Formats: sequence, structure tokens, C-alpha cells
Amino acid sequence: MFTRKPKMLLVCLAFLLTIFIANANAQVWDFRQAALGDRQEDLASPPTAPQMSPPTATQSKPIRKVKPAAEIVKCRPAYGVVPTRGTLPFGLATNCVLPITRPQGWELDAEGMFARTKGKARLIRGAFGFTPFGGEDVDFNSDMQLPDHNFVGTFSVRYRFKPQWSFRYSIMPTVFEGSGQPGRSFAWGTTTQFGFTQTARTKWERLYQRIGMAYDPIRTYSSRVSVFADYVRLNEKVNVVQVGCCGDTLDNDLNMGMAGLEFEQCLRTGRQCNTLSLECKAGVAFGDEAFGADLSSGLKYSISMNNGRWGYVRGGYRYVTYKKTYSDVRMIDTAMEGGFLAVGVVF
Repeated sequence: MFTRKPKMLLVCLAFLLTIFIANANAQVWDFRQAALGDRQEDLASPPTAPQMSPPTATQSKPIRKVKPAAEIVKCRPAYGVVPTRGTLPFGLATNCVLPITRPQGWELDAEGMFARTKGKARLIRGAFGFTPFGGEDVDFNSDMQLPDHNFVGTFSVRYRFKPQWSFRYSIMPTVFEGSGQPGRSFAWGTTTQFGFTQTARTKWERLYQRIGMAYDPIRTYSSRVSVFADYVRLNEKVNVVQVGCCGDTLDNDLNMGMAGLEFEQCLRTGRQCNTLSLECKAGVAFGDEAFGADLSSGLKYSISMNNGRWGYVRGGYRYVTYKKTYSDVRMIDTAMEGGFLAVGVVF
């Protein structure tokens, strides 16, 4: 009986030992399964740095609670900064922008006008004032034999000493000559009387100068309005000679003031800041018992030359007239009108 109990005890110990070993093996196997990756062969490879895989269509983009703000320009660029594609405020790169002359900047302009020159004058001296021809107006073209069409040049310079103030000067020198037989008889001066068979030779010299200041009360990226006040100096001589006889000269010197308005509106700006604009100018001269006007309108095409420099070409129509009546025996009324073409540079 006692020999059977030790055997039963040994059998129980062996059974418990078997269960313990089996349980231990199962736990170890479960631990390995939890630690291993999807592929068992990865355990044998050497450790490497983690690599970022490219995003796929199925991967979602990172979610941001705050959307990045766009660039904000709190202040508009100061006046005088030349607007280029790189310096324009956000959102204005495709807008219409006019060229801007910087403070202490210069503008040079040369204009050629294909003018229709016309006018009439009266000059009676001495006894010829009481002849049948006295008191009649003499036409520049049909009587004095001056050409109808002439080329007239104008040169201008402008200096901007303040953001909205500028100083300017322009000069128009002209000399016209003609000769021929008048279609009628007329009196000119003291002793000159022309007939159908006599030859008249005429020389018309003129110097037209303007100097003054301009102020820009309105100046935006796309438009400009300027008011100006100029001093006008006009010197002209009309000399008519009867070939083989004599002649006389009419001197006309005017000192006048001029007030006017200029307007420029941008029409289109290209990708390279090349701008097409409409430009209109109107000035009225007064004083010295005379009247005058200088009007023009046309298109202007500006091209950026970098570093605040611009070049432009403009063209249109211009009308210039001046008239003064001294007395019943002395008067002059002239006009020039026609298309013009000009080139200029701003620096």
C-alpha cells in the first residue's frame, strides 16, 4: 500500500510538470507573435532608418485647423515708386497702370506736327490806309503765297521737384517762306501794292515759348489730372516784299498767361508693363489784349526701361491759334492744326 502511494505521487508530479512546461512554451510563443512584424524575415535584416513613403491617392492630406493666410500689404507704396510687375501691390499685377515720374525725375519730349498753317493779317501805313485796298485782310496762303502745309517741331522738358509738382518748358521755332504771283491786288505796309503780274515773296518767322508749373490734384495708378499755369512768349515777324520794288514787316510780340488742364487715362497694360493710354491737353491764353489756345488729344504708348526709366511714343491731333487786333489797320490771326507724332523718355 505504501509502495503504491509514492508511484501515484510521482505520476502526479510528472503530469503537473508537463502541464507547466506546456503552459510556459505557449506563453513564450504568444510573446514572439506579439513582437514580430508581418514578415518573419525582417528579423534577420539589419536595422535601417525609417523611410518616408510617397503619398498615394488613398492617403489623406494632413488636416490643418488654421488655413495659411495670404500675403497682406498694409500700406500702398509711397508716391514716386515706379510701379513695375515686381513692386505692384498684391492683386494689381494685371491692372491698368500709368508710368510715374519719380520726384527729382526728368522728362524729355520731341514732337513733330504735320500742320496746316493758315492765317490772315492787316498792315496799313500812311496814305495807303485811304486807298481802295486799305483795311483789307491779307491771306497768308492765297495772297502772301505761303505754303499750306508745313512740318512744325516742338521740344519740351519737364522736371518733377515734388511728388505732385513739376516745372516745364517748351519751345516751337518755325520759319516759313513762299513766293509767287498773288491772285488779286492788295496793300501791305507803307509803299507796297501788289498786282496780278507782280511777284510777292514772304517770310514768316515765329518763336513760340511756354514756361510754367503743373500740379497733379488727382493721381492714381490708372489716371492723372493736372492743372497748369504758364507764361507764354510769342515773337513773330511777317515780311512781305514785292520783288524789284519794296516791302514791309509786321512785328507781333505777345506776353500772355495760360491756364489749362491735362488728363491721362490708362487703357491697357501688358505683361511687361507696356501701357496704352489716352492723353488730352487744353490751354487758354489771355492777356496783352490778345487771345490764344493750344489744344491736343491722342494716344500714348509707354514702355518700361527698368530702374524707373520709361520710353514712350504718342500721336494725335493738335490745334494752336493766336489772334491780336491792334487797330483797324493792324491785325494778325494765325492757326496751326494737324496730326502730330512724338517720342520721349522719362528718367
